[in-house]
Amino acid sequence: MSLCHPDVGNVSCGACCGLFNLKLQPKEFKTLLLERTTEFQTTVNFEVRHSFPIYRKERETKEASIPKKDDMTYNCPFLGYVDPNKERIGCMIHPIFTGDPKSQNFSFYGASICQAYDCKNKESILADLWESLFVEMAKDSVEYSFLSADHIFVSALAKFFQFVNISMERVFGEFRLEVMDLFRTRLLSSAVKNFTSFEINYDSFPDLTALEVYFTNEIGGFWKEWREAISKKNPG
Repeated sequence: MSLCHPDVGNVSCGACCGLFNLKLQPKEFKTLLLERTTEFQTTVNFEVRHSFPIYRKERETKEASIPKKDDMTYNCPFLGYVDPNKERIGCMIHPIFTGDPKSQNFSFYGASICQAYDCKNKESILADLWESLFVEMAKDSVEYSFLSADHIFVSALAKFFQFVNISMERVFGEFRLEVMDLFRTRLLSSAVKNFTSFEINYDSFPDLTALEVYFTNEIGGFWKEWREAISKKNPG
């Protein structure tokens, strides 16, 4: 279907709903999503319109005590599990579930914003390739969301391969395992980030020096080790 909800695998992305603005650990995100889903399924009746705002108010009250990374970022309580096995996350009031094209107006942003928004990685011409990589390596939807929303890291990596003259075809083939290794290391620091997929990239990465600074800041000394391994594999 898309980077948000891949056709294969049992993962999906919900970062644009503000999930990672909450100061929680990966296991705590899953607990929160399960709590939202259970409460939604037991209290919201699609035929009773006032049950939607009641649920939203209850969840916002319950989640008000969770520390935030940015007070200006909204955390939509309608993000939950949308499949019977509680693996894929998404908008529980999306029209595909409610049958009402305006049902997302019960959310803070409203239907027009929710349905019109596309994240940077989803808009990329390489979206299908990144999707296949992230589906392959993510153990659940929380990890997949971290990976899929990290568009600045993704764009910086693509720029790096451009500078060292490695085509993206080779990246997703010959260098696939190395790229996965880099993103696994990235996941170790992802929990402290507030990925929403609409962060602004203020650095255009004009040269390799700028990329060195960026990646060193993001993943520390591992970047140097990784880059040296890439150079040995691609000495040209």
